[in-house]
Amino acid sequence: MPPADPTPPPSSGPTPAAPARRSPSPGRQRVRVAAAVAVVVGASVWAFTSGNDGVEAAPAAGDPACARLLQELPASLEGLARAPQGAAGVAVWGEEQVVLRCGAAVIGPTTKPCVPVGPDEASTVDWVQDAVSERAVRFLTYGRDPAVEVTVRFGGRLRASGASAPLVDLAAPVSAIPQTRACV
Repeated sequence: MPPADPTPPPSSGPTPAAPARRSPSPGRQRVRVAAAVAVVVGASVWAFTSGNDGVEAAPAAGDPACARLLQELPASLEGLARAPQGAAGVAVWGEEQVVLRCGAAVIGPTTKPCVPVGPDEASTVDWVQDAVSERAVRFLTYGRDPAVEVTVRFGGRLRASGASAPLVDLAAPVSAIPQTRACV
C-alpha cells in the first residue's frame, strides 16, 4: 500500500476570495479624527494651566550663564519651597506654581507690557508680560541673553494680582546676566 499523500487534491472550482475589509464610513472617520484632536488640544491646555511632571528645558539651557543662575536662585519664593529638577536651566517652586526656564528665546522690541522689577536699582530686571490666561502668567526677560522665562500659576498662595511678586526675589540672580537693552 502506498503512503498517503498529505496534500489535499486541487479543487475543481474557483477559490473563494477573502472577505473584503470594509472601510469606516465618512461619518465614523470624522468622529475618530475629532476625538483625536480633542485629546491633543485638551492635553496641551491642561499642561499650560495646571503644570505637568517634568519641565522641558529651554532651547539655550546649556548656556554657562544658565548654570551660574541656577546656583544663585533662592530656596523659596513666596513661601514655596524649591523642588529638585533634572532638566538643564530649570527651577521650580511649589508644585510647579513658579517655573523658571533659563535659555528661552530672546525677544526683540515688543508692544507687550514691560515691567522693571527688583529690590533696588542695581538689580532691577526688565520683564515682558509675554502670555496671560485666567490661571497663569508668563514673564520673559527683556534685553538679556540668554533670556529667562518665568511662569506663575495662580492658586494657593499665588494670586493674579501678585503675579509679579516672585520676580522681586529672582531679580538679583537674574541681573547677573548682562543687560544689553532696556524697556522704553
